[in-house]
Amino acid sequence: MALMRTLIAAGLKRGRRSFVGIFLLMTLTGAALTFTVSMYVDLNAREEAALAEIEAGDVYAVDVAANLNRDVADEIEALPEVSEARLNDALGVPVKYYRGDGTTVDKNPTSGTALVAWGDALDFRLFSEDGRSLVADTPEPGPNEVYVPVSMQVSPGVHKGDELEVIVGDSTRRLSIAGFYEDPQMGSPFIEIKRYLVAERTFDEVAAEVDAATLDGGRQELFSSQGKLASSRMAELNVRLTDEARAAGTTSSDLARIIAEKVAWANTASGMFASDTLVGYAMMVVVIGGAVMGVFALLLFAIALIICTHTVSTSIEEGYADYGTLKALGLPNRALRGMLVVEYAGVSLAGLAVGLTLGSVLVPFALPFFAQLTCVLASNAAPPAAAIALLAVLLALVAAVVALKTGKLARISPLVAFRGGAADVRFRSRGERPLGGSHLSLQLAVRAIMSAKRRYVGLAGCACVLCAFIVLVFGIGGTLRGENAAQDAFGMWESDLSITLASPDVDFAEVERVIEEASPIEKSWQEAFTMVSFGGESHSFAGLSDLTLVQGVTEGCLPAHDNEALIGVNLAKSMDLRVGDELVVDGADGEERRFVVCGLLSAMFNAGSGTILTYDGVRDLAGTAEEAAEPSRQYQLADPGAADEARAAVESRFGDAVDTRSTGMFADTTSMIDLIQQLFTVMGYAMAGVAAALAFLAVSLIIGRMFTAERHDLGVYLALGFTSRALRLQFALRFFLVALVGCALGATAVTLGGGWLMGQLFGLFGVSRFAIDTNPLMVGGLTLGLALVFLVAAYASARKVRRVDVRELVAE
Repeated sequence: MALMRTLIAAGLKRGRRSFVGIFLLMTLTGAALTFTVSMYVDLNAREEAALAEIEAGDVYAVDVAANLNRDVADEIEALPEVSEARLNDALGVPVKYYRGDGTTVDKNPTSGTALVAWGDALDFRLFSEDGRSLVADTPEPGPNEVYVPVSMQVSPGVHKGDELEVIVGDSTRRLSIAGFYEDPQMGSPFIEIKRYLVAERTFDEVAAEVDAATLDGGRQELFSSQGKLASSRMAELNVRLTDEARAAGTTSSDLARIIAEKVAWANTASGMFASDTLVGYAMMVVVIGGAVMGVFALLLFAIALIICTHTVSTSIEEGYADYGTLKALGLPNRALRGMLVVEYAGVSLAGLAVGLTLGSVLVPFALPFFAQLTCVLASNAAPPAAAIALLAVLLALVAAVVALKTGKLARISPLVAFRGGAADVRFRSRGERPLGGSHLSLQLAVRAIMSAKRRYVGLAGCACVLCAFIVLVFGIGGTLRGENAAQDAFGMWESDLSITLASPDVDFAEVERVIEEASPIEKSWQEAFTMVSFGGESHSFAGLSDLTLVQGVTEGCLPAHDNEALIGVNLAKSMDLRVGDELVVDGADGEERRFVVCGLLSAMFNAGSGTILTYDGVRDLAGTAEEAAEPSRQYQLADPGAADEARAAVESRFGDAVDTRSTGMFADTTSMIDLIQQLFTVMGYAMAGVAAALAFLAVSLIIGRMFTAERHDLGVYLALGFTSRALRLQFALRFFLVALVGCALGATAVTLGGGWLMGQLFGLFGVSRFAIDTNPLMVGGLTLGLALVFLVAAYASARKVRRVDVRELVAE
């Protein structure tokens, strides 16, 4: 045992440069994986725990009180799978946002709003002032205060002290945002309905105004045809599974489907969602970010594993005679293999352990940021078991690979010790052309590569995975970069200017003349929106007067008639629908509507479960076809940069008679899309820097071993008159040529399959077709640029050639 400890210590000392590099790579791998897995596990665990704390239902529903009443709740509660159907009052009211100084917030959310009395609904918790913890005893908001979900800090971008204006008919009321609360159920920025908490007294006062407006002829519906919430009394319903049903494996989606099959109200509900669906919305950005970070962590591990295999092979090659001597002294082959496994696995274990600690330290600092995207604040007391298990698998993989590579030790015999291993190490070039001419360095580099190809496999592998990842990230960033590029990639559309007529004395023709003084109008359209329940959950239906705005048709065509439907790919999968099939849903009047599926849509609209109809088709479905069109239009300008100028001109000319704040369907997702766009853009440049650093590290580790193995050859070159600079250049050319081949393979793989890979990831949210930017100039530049990094790194790392002494080699 003492001998083994001595040999292991000697091995670590002799290869300390390589082991330090492996340790650093394993540390980065452990930190990245721990951070990614911890974020995913902690946020999901907090989402589940928070839903239990507020006693949220397995199915959530919202509708106007005239439709969703105690009788409906009792009918649902009578189902054998249901333990409770909890009903509470709410108010559907349009809202606008203002800064604390009275200026308007440029983007107001177009999604529905539900005003709820504090203490009447679920038991929510408020965020602390610094946003890093939750308040234990949350006070009731004041009479002119409101609590809003923390996700509203992202979209539309409000802060504490800003104001929310409640609009009921001709009356308005300003409420100051007094705090942000955790809403694991409806708080996601990707959910159409937002919930706001007010004092019980404030709720009663607004409810009286809503009742008065309704008696004066106001509509009793949840959404207007344009998607805005109409002023009405509403009700929220939280339905919980029985313990027996849950133990039997019944899911929230199953419960939603059961309710839809057995309760008539569910087929006309304005909004009904399984808790699994709501969690999917909340975790959308976490899944995307986690997937990218996970790939990066595995990339680091792949490079570390490549270096491990290369180092083991060259270590055996260099110590051929030493291992033969140890065998002659009686040390068995099994002990020698175990010694190397302990060295590499031990260093890997130390690196992964340090990375585990580092990643755990970083997680608590990132959780408050992700709270704005998920609307839950997770905690991280310790690394999750999943992270530790994953790192254990990686460690086992390292040990297995090293054990496999050490199999060649069995071919060493004690006799080799007396021959110095010379008879067992042979190099033969397959190059037939004689050396000479003006390209001697290049020819020598090619011949060196061909003479010992296996030495360069690891280098090519490092270059391949590094280039593939960089091209992929830059390709995603390139797809999302540019004016409206992200919206097009995610199947959304965006207007440069929204116009809503607030006075009958103004018409659109007059407003458009003012707009065209700033820029010609390229497109003008109207939007309609409604929610329809079928299959156990509510789905979004959108209609446009100009359907050429819709991007991402993967199969079929756009709807040309009112009975045609373009459906999301996830809806098509869940209902097994294809082009030419029929989609049957109930309209607002209870009458059946049949739509022919004319195409499939790749878009992040209702997470791939939304449907696009004609403008009149949606108005018919919503029961508003006979009414006048909504007094709102969207505009795309020939010069998008003139939008602010056009907006200012309209406001100056018409004042309060025209509202110019964004009302487009995706106006309230712009901030989230911008965040994703910036994430991939910044990640591209950050990963390029990381790749350059990894290239230098990999080259330094590989070239060190290669230099030791070729010391005699270098001495011969020097004796023949080669300069140190010429030999360094030869090393650099070797690495450049091998890296160029590896980079080309990685870039080609991403060019051919990167779009499919991202389609699998974004397909979880409806974007099944994601064409990454494969601009040849960009791909070629990244490929050549990374190969040049390898060249520079090799030239710098080969400076030790100057320390080779010919006299020393002769003495040996």
